[in-house]
Amino acid sequence: MRRQTPFALPRRIGRQTLQGFVKEHLNEFELALSRGIPYSSLVEALRAAGFRHGTVRSLRVAVCVVRKSALECIATQPAQTLVPFVSQTTQPVQESSRPPPKDERAAIARRLRDLARPPRSGEHDPLD
Repeated sequence: MRRQTPFALPRRIGRQTLQGFVKEHLNEFELALSRGIPYSSLVEALRAAGFRHGTVRSLRVAVCVVRKSALECIATQPAQTLVPFVSQTTQPVQESSRPPPKDERAAIARRLRDLARPPRSGEHDPLD
């Protein structure tokens, strides 16, 4: 007696490729994999659906490729709304936008070096 597959797929349509079939039924494959159904059972379901030459490796590759293409199709940024351009009068550069003098930069650099080095034995850790 042949073992029954715990997962059933619809029949293959004509000469549909494995990747096309996985793409069409990706949600079903994802659900089955999240439930812990092994790839070997999915391959048996593929054979029952009409794929004669299916292996675990070919199914894994097809699922991986389809997942990757599905992620690329998702918009990474929301659509930007157009904002009307409002002309502003130019203002003179403020004094605070200048870089700090060299002695201030040197003091900041010293402080960063002190914070970056590990405390010596018996020395208080300034980050605590």
